[in-house]
Amino acid sequence: MKRNWLWLAVPWAVFIVLAIGWIAYWNFVANAAEQRIRAIVAEQQAEGASAHVGRIVRHGFPVMLRFELHDLAYGPAGGGWEASTARGDLHLNMLNPQHATFEAKAPIAFARAGGDVTNIAGDALIATLRMNGGRLATAGIEADNLTLDDPAKDGVLRARKIVLNVRPDPRAAGEYQVAFDAQALQLPRPVRSFEAFGQDVSAARAAIVVEQAEALTRPSPGDPLAAWREAGGRLRFEALELHWGPLQTTGAGWGGLDDQRRLQGALELPIERPGPVFGAIANGPNVDRDARRALGLLAAAFALSGDDIDLDIDAGNGVLRLEGVTVRTLPPVY
Repeated sequence: MKRNWLWLAVPWAVFIVLAIGWIAYWNFVANAAEQRIRAIVAEQQAEGASAHVGRIVRHGFPVMLRFELHDLAYGPAGGGWEASTARGDLHLNMLNPQHATFEAKAPIAFARAGGDVTNIAGDALIATLRMNGGRLATAGIEADNLTLDDPAKDGVLRARKIVLNVRPDPRAAGEYQVAFDAQALQLPRPVRSFEAFGQDVSAARAAIVVEQAEALTRPSPGDPLAAWREAGGRLRFEALELHWGPLQTTGAGWGGLDDQRRLQGALELPIERPGPVFGAIANGPNVDRDARRALGLLAAAFALSGDDIDLDIDAGNGVLRLEGVTVRTLPPVY
């Protein structure tokens, strides 16, 4: 009888020991993570950044670890912008502490120099980060029913679904791959020179390589992209798919900024029915008379021939051109 009792007691004893050990481990990880969050905030403040985290509440025991972070705010030491929100939840993987997920639980206010503010909200707004040995493995953002609203400007940018993923490019050191997918975009305002395309973009997808990406982390007070631009940084569009009004295409190209922070680059977009595309651009309200006439002739020629075309879009020296025809001048991006 005593031996049978021991056989029953041993499994329960092992279970109790394991449970106590897991409770201790969970609390140890939770304490360490919370201290690390506070330490990161303090480090950023010491470096001149505007960083703040208010109340922190723990959740998730026994298998998850989630922190409610209240009254969050961050702005870089060089200034230029600040993001803030009333609450965000940080999820940590207990078995892989290098994997973290942040979920915004309240709208995010993104304030820029000069007082402009963009309010970002959505049914779901989630960011993920996975590290490997202290280096970025993957990072991503996913949003459902996203809205970007600038109260000082007309219109609201809306999207049914946005997915953005970033990872180091295994083919070249210092470069990063960016995959972007947007569904059912509604632009806040017509795009200058493309007003006739409308404000509804049914789909936009891109596979982009960011060259000289590490220069983006270098501080550039007053000009956040200066170090990247001076290092020869640019975006290489290995694939760009766009379904926007008369434009249905998948192309490739590159883009960047010149020394006056104006767009420069080139895109080649195969188009099966170019006539409506040139016609829509020609009918825009901001196209000058000579460009309107040239684009109208191109539209008529392609409507009669039925030929397709590899549309060349070029930006350089502050001028936007389509098939060599000047459409408009380009102002600085910021």
